[in-house]
Amino acid sequence: MKTYIKFLNNNLILLVFFLVNISIVEAHEFWIEPSEYFFENKKLEAHLKVGQEFQGMRLMYDPQRFKTFKILSGSKNKKIDVEGTLGDVPAINFKPDLKGLLIIYHETVDQLVDYKKFSKFKSFVTEKGYKKLINVHKEKKYPLENFIESYRRYAKSLVAYNGIEGKDKKTGLLFEFVLSNNPYSQLEDNLIEATLFYKKRPLKENLVTIFIKNEKDEIILKQVFTDDKGRFSFSIKPGQTYLLDSVIILPKKGNPSKKEPIWHSIWASTTFAVPKTYLEK
Repeated sequence: MKTYIKFLNNNLILLVFFLVNISIVEAHEFWIEPSEYFFENKKLEAHLKVGQEFQGMRLMYDPQRFKTFKILSGSKNKKIDVEGTLGDVPAINFKPDLKGLLIIYHETVDQLVDYKKFSKFKSFVTEKGYKKLINVHKEKKYPLENFIESYRRYAKSLVAYNGIEGKDKKTGLLFEFVLSNNPYSQLEDNLIEATLFYKKRPLKENLVTIFIKNEKDEIILKQVFTDDKGRFSFSIKPGQTYLLDSVIILPKKGNPSKKEPIWHSIWASTTFAVPKTYLEK
């Protein structure tokens, strides 16, 4: 009986792997979504999610699919690893030995997407602010079907855990947002300012998509370009949840006839929520 149960569990894991791989290829944004953004004296639970427009499927904890998974204190120079067991859902489910504003951050390994049709690539680069790459692709005489892109994701989430003291800061990720304001403190004019960093330097004139989820789970979408210092700002409202998303698409030296990637995209995301009433320090 034990052998039979083990057989079923192993096959279930394989099935989940298969479904996750299919979804990642077909989907867009990748983000960290806590079950709550304000925790007190209980386990911190958060999902890794992949999908579109702030809606998607939950991914399991799988060390083979990520390079970095940590939590950084926003008030102290201290960080801890996110540890788990293969198959854990939610991927984060423990009590961290930290408090205040916490920065959860995650880097995946490289993954691949196979573009069967050029129209999907055109839609992707247009949506992410890189429409110019359509002509670049043609000028390089790349194939118009069955070509490969590699991609890597960099995700952050800001949560308040037994307090709100602290601020967002650089984690060392290749590509990341850093908020200038603590969204769990009272903000002047309800305005958030953030900077987009690539290789630890501000990235100018890059498209940022802001997904806003209200209390009815309705999604509002806004887009803005970073300025010449990599900064941008947007207004917030109490009771709403936010997902910041940005992409860089780069050429990659690969042989398309050997099914090697010829494009590489990197993705940055950050999630946070604004409480209905601001929390006390």
